[in-house]
Amino acid sequence: MAEMRLIYGFWKTALIYGGSAGTLVILMMLSVFYTFGINTSTGGIIFAFGSILFILSLLFFGMRRFRNVDQAGDIKISKAILLGLVMSFLAGAAYVAVTEIYTAFAGDYFIDSYMAALIEQQKTNGVSGEALAEFTAKMEALKANHAKASYRIPATFMELFPMAFIVSLVSALVLHRPKFWARQG
Repeated sequence: MAEMRLIYGFWKTALIYGGSAGTLVILMMLSVFYTFGINTSTGGIIFAFGSILFILSLLFFGMRRFRNVDQAGDIKISKAILLGLVMSFLAGAAYVAVTEIYTAFAGDYFIDSYMAALIEQQKTNGVSGEALAEFTAKMEALKANHAKASYRIPATFMELFPMAFIVSLVSALVLHRPKFWARQG
């Protein structure tokens, strides 16, 4: 019975914290996109990555909750990494699911806006002529690939999963308590 409760706690934690993290990341990105437009500047990119890392801190809190509630305050590094991997996968899956729902309703609006912002950035940077035409052709190829679910879904998953897994690995390293670090007394 205790083993079933542990398995239930593991999956409950993974679903709640992993799914919430992925959903919140894409909702934050869409709200920023609709409020401020696509910002391809260095400041905009730093803000985006900072916001994503802030939201992915949910994975740390999920792992900490599992350690403290379901593991009586002690978690092995292997179990922490496994939980982090599952939460990262679920965050990526939720991110893809919300993105696909958005794409079903909005069509090519995001990819068209993103391409236009990148092309405008190239023009602002002084790119013109053949180089601009080459860049525009690359953007059109990106749009053609984005239209295929077999390209779009794995690419979207890989936008979030690596960052989520890195956050999970760091969290696992911080939260596990090896016996040789335990206080004597």
